[in-house]
Amino acid sequence: MNKILQSIVLVLLFTGCKLGDDNLPDKTQEGKKTFGCYLNGEKFHPNYRSASDGLNYYGDKGLSIMVWQYKKSFASDVYLKITINGYPIEEGKTYRLGAFSDSLGVSGELSYYVDTNMPGVQRKKVYYTSLEHFGELTISKHNPELRIISGLFWFDVWTEERAVVKIRGGRFDMKYSLK
Repeated sequence: MNKILQSIVLVLLFTGCKLGDDNLPDKTQEGKKTFGCYLNGEKFHPNYRSASDGLNYYGDKGLSIMVWQYKKSFASDVYLKITINGYPIEEGKTYRLGAFSDSLGVSGELSYYVDTNMPGVQRKKVYYTSLEHFGELTISKHNPELRIISGLFWFDVWTEERAVVKIRGGRFDMKYSLK
């Protein structure tokens, strides 16, 4: 039995298989237009982005990232948004994703649509990070010349159904145009 286990380990090592591969995009810093995370443990790797490829950069005033993917567990497109409003983007800095105000803030957001009692009408549910349910965004690379921003993130939101939605293992590597 011991020799069988050793053989399996050797095969995995020499074939390049990764144990515990998380199936998210690699943690790159080259502007490869990637985004991925886990939403309550389920892989979230959007194939839809906004017209700007998901990243809007506002110079010294911040950035916003918005991506979406259909998730069967929500029976809807699920939107994730990260906003830094009113702060310059600094490489190596970790921003706390907390309560958001209209004028200034750093926050995470989860939204999706639910059916109503009226046929064909849906209602949008939007949940934000807060003082109690927060997260972090670390900018691992910001190259203004090549217009690349890469980073890592995680955050929690509290829903009206009294449940915490956990966004974990987040990473992105995106290019931007100036707004």
